[in-house]
Amino acid sequence: MSFTCEETVSNPYYQARIHAAERDTVFESRVSAGAMVGISSTRLYQIERGLQEPHRDELLIMADTYEAPELLSVYCATMCPVGKRLQELREKCKGEDRDG
Repeated sequence: MSFTCEETVSNPYYQARIHAAERDTVFESRVSAGAMVGISSTRLYQIERGLQEPHRDELLIMADTYEAPELLSVYCATMCPVGKRLQELREKCKGEDRDG
């Protein structure tokens, strides 16, 4: 039985890896998944636990390797300064549309 904490289970990078593992068992382990992505299992653990953010190049490789383009949206909406600002502006516009 494996123990996975709530922060990890809700992490989109972890979810993408586990979803990829349904298609290819190489992604079941952080060691082999990290090798496929080109990062250490420790680095992958830190990303999946939310202790560190992925670098843009790591993100692009993870999205391609896991076949998870949704990771790009997650990154843009939550980590990229430009994407975060655009998200704020969209939400502000939606709020004004409802109020107006």
